[in-house]
Amino acid sequence: MKLLLNDKRVDINRALNDGWTPFYSACCNGHTEIVRLLCGVVDINKASNNGRTPFLAACYYGQTEVVKYLLESGREIDINKKDNDGKTGLDYAKQKGKTAIVKLIESFQKRIENGKKK
Repeated sequence: MKLLLNDKRVDINRALNDGWTPFYSACCNGHTEIVRLLCGVVDINKASNNGRTPFLAACYYGQTEVVKYLLESGREIDINKKDNDGKTGLDYAKQKGKTAIVKLIESFQKRIENGKKK
């Protein structure tokens, strides 16, 4: 991955036909190390064709460590972005019983409300 990031011929934000980018795929599949490598150089809120951002997809697929990293990354992640079905990452985490992700998002929201975003 590091070699690809240094290759000027590689468009790291290029999406497949379904709108999945390498970053999106890493978030969906729980590849936290790749997420860390790409986080600072990609369009972090680029949605797929179904309207899901990488953050929302990580919530959808239950990737707790990825969600945690994204929330703590300091990047401007749109946690309230809805997909084409009108659901947010928090909605999917609740629907799928991913209580750890629900707690992470709710804690993050409280920090934002209190002006203590990290």
